[in-house]
Amino acid sequence: MASAALKVLSRASKKLIKPLSATPLTQKLHKFSLIEQAQTHTYVPLGFFYSNNQLGALCNQPAQISKLLENSLSKNLVSYYPYAGHMKDNAEIDCNDKGVGFLNVHIDAPMSQVLNDQDCYVKDLIFPHGVAWENDSDYGLAVIQLTHFDCGGIAVSTCLSHKIGDACSGLQFSIDWATLTRDPNAKIIPPYYISDTIFPSPPSGPLESPVVPSILDGCTQKRYVFSSSKVSELMSSVASESQVRNPTPTEVLSALLFKCVAKAVTANSGSFVPSKLIQYADLRGMISPKLPPNSIGNVLSHFSTHISNEVDMNLPQIVSLMREEKQLFRTRDNIKENAWALEILELTKGLPPQKKEFDEYTCSSVCKFPFYDVDFGWGKPVAATIATGPYNKLFNLMNYKDDGIEAFVMLDEQDMSVFERDEEFLEFASPYANYI
Repeated sequence: MASAALKVLSRASKKLIKPLSATPLTQKLHKFSLIEQAQTHTYVPLGFFYSNNQLGALCNQPAQISKLLENSLSKNLVSYYPYAGHMKDNAEIDCNDKGVGFLNVHIDAPMSQVLNDQDCYVKDLIFPHGVAWENDSDYGLAVIQLTHFDCGGIAVSTCLSHKIGDACSGLQFSIDWATLTRDPNAKIIPPYYISDTIFPSPPSGPLESPVVPSILDGCTQKRYVFSSSKVSELMSSVASESQVRNPTPTEVLSALLFKCVAKAVTANSGSFVPSKLIQYADLRGMISPKLPPNSIGNVLSHFSTHISNEVDMNLPQIVSLMREEKQLFRTRDNIKENAWALEILELTKGLPPQKKEFDEYTCSSVCKFPFYDVDFGWGKPVAATIATGPYNKLFNLMNYKDDGIEAFVMLDEQDMSVFERDEEFLEFASPYANYI
């Protein structure tokens, strides 16, 4: 729960923003891929903060800011029309220009108080209440919230349906919307909708309902920042102690998180359990032919690093195994041998779930994505963030402004209480760093 001292003072009734022009009849149906049919209708929540100094004279004109964003959003929906449609069934969207929910919220606090609060749930006030990561089609396929702070700063958040696209899709939506706000006459390259062209429905037909459950655990989130110097120090240490040449920031940080979180879980359970780290990867630049960055869809797969014995749960070994798995991943056909798609096809058989051999941890890194390029005409955001969630033993990595990487760690409270005191982890991570 967000701090009791911070309250939403007012919320305007939700507006529906429709595309500026009608969607052509030839584009009225948007088909879901196999991966999209398999997953529930959850929302990918992204947020961007802009200070009163950036807004200038606009910081005292909330109605004008809202109108500016509403108009450019309407233009953007001409290209991003599926988000303004209605989910017809588990296989298709009726692109009927129903519209996108747009909320105006005022928070009785300065932006710095929300951004810098150690409670990660406080920043979630910038997202539509009860929407981020939730599985509820009643909200439509996209919900936008414009949050006004007492100091004159604002936050813009987007909750876009995961049934249409992944985080890369959500970011591209925000970049194009920002471009049209900055320059109403800008020419936007229309997004390429992947739909069911890469991962079609099974031969038996589309899935009637999702087979991958929505998991919203009662966990807590902590945010940590790794400065550039600490990331470099960790990379040098791993390189000197392993056979891995030029380990990447994502490799060493995901390995450190995996090791230290597994150590906390072991401390609470009393014994080590064979564990694996699942890492998702964007396939846009890996498949042939390569897809453009503005491809909209869920173009993902994953690979796993397995640790069977506690003695192997050390950074050089984890990174070495991770590099091997990554190289195998890059050499296989990630369309025909897509790990996620193959798992989905197994789930459709309706067989009883098998007992898992490994305790599962998940790392999702969006460090290569330009979240700080979302410029509505007020410059780069002072902070970019994602909402808390959605499940246990998850680590999300993203760039921290221009100096380092931040990690959002989801754990149950018992494991978090041990993890947050891990001296090895805190040697590299700061548990608290101000955005502004």
